[in-house]
Amino acid sequence: MTNIRSILLKNRIVGLILLVALVFISGPNILPRALSSLLPSVFYEGVPCAWLRRADDRANHQSLLGRAAPNPISVRVQVDPLPTDPSALWYVRIIVTNESLGTVPFVYSPNQVIVGDNDSSGIGLLFTPPNGLVTGGQRANTPVVPDSAIRLLGPRQRCVHTVEFPAGNVLIDGNIRAGLTQVRAYYRNNSRGQVVQPPGIAATPIFNDQGLWTGYVESNPVVIPLS
Repeated sequence: MTNIRSILLKNRIVGLILLVALVFISGPNILPRALSSLLPSVFYEGVPCAWLRRADDRANHQSLLGRAAPNPISVRVQVDPLPTDPSALWYVRIIVTNESLGTVPFVYSPNQVIVGDNDSSGIGLLFTPPNGLVTGGQRANTPVVPDSAIRLLGPRQRCVHTVEFPAGNVLIDGNIRAGLTQVRAYYRNNSRGQVVQPPGIAATPIFNDQGLWTGYVESNPVVIPLS
């Protein structure tokens, strides 16, 4: 009897270890998708974009598959129903997806997501018809994109950035209250990114740019649903 209990205990420990390992392996990508499909009102597709790994020495560390992908990035938007309480928050989620089989960098900083398009690199929201909503973020183009403003998406991985708007700022717009407003998400990048040679004696960098995909992608429009 003692031997049987010992074997059962060992099996439980091994099973728990395997379960933890599965969570770590699937967590950054597969697990969020599965949870969001099972419980869409609780979980959303992908990890927060701010949790993604930051770029590190892009002069020497890049994915050749990611560099070769012609159109690696897509975006999508999810919108919560419009709240009726002016003191509540209204949420809009921007989902950024790597459609390629390589690791792809994209320009992103949580404090640089904007409403509108000023031709600078990054993600943002577009409302039709336009309104006075703002995120508080500011953004401008720079020749060299700092590593802190570059995030890495693994193969087929996606991430989510959530924008919070005070409902009181949203409900004052008559078009939104009437269900006439659409919202789109976009991602724009204007430059491959310059690689800066470090001062002093250093080996020649492998890559002569930061490997950023250049182009513009936009989500399908979504009508803001009423409560």
